Amino acid sequence: MIISGAVMPGLGEGSRYVNRYLDYFETTLGFTCFPGTLNLNVKHPLDFSSHEKIQIVPKESDLVTVDCYLISIAGEYDGAIVVPHKTRHGPDVIEIIASVNLRETLNLKDGDTLPFEFE
Repeated sequence: MIISGAVMPGLGEGSRYVNRYLDYFETTLGFTCFPGTLNLNVKHPLDFSSHEKIQIVPKESDLVTVDCYLISIAGEYDGAIVVPHKTRHGPDVIEIIASVNLRETLNLKDGDTLPFEFE
């Protein structure tokens, strides 16, 4: 099932966090990540219960556990929805990491719709 969300501005912290988790993401998820996130606003909070959760529990005490769900973005790119156990986002915002800079590669602007599907 294809799901979509509207591209929205982030908090400006995605690259810092992705860089801190980069080795965990690459080892656990199986793809090299662009060091940043893309935030999407979804109309309804996603129900992750029927999707495989990959949990990353970092060894560093200053990092939080992150739940990840593999997705295919625009039918072409590997990615994952990342759900940190501590976040400032509400349930209508999802953060995506991907193998490419999605904003640049897909020429996305705030408000554009991005389709994705769970793997």
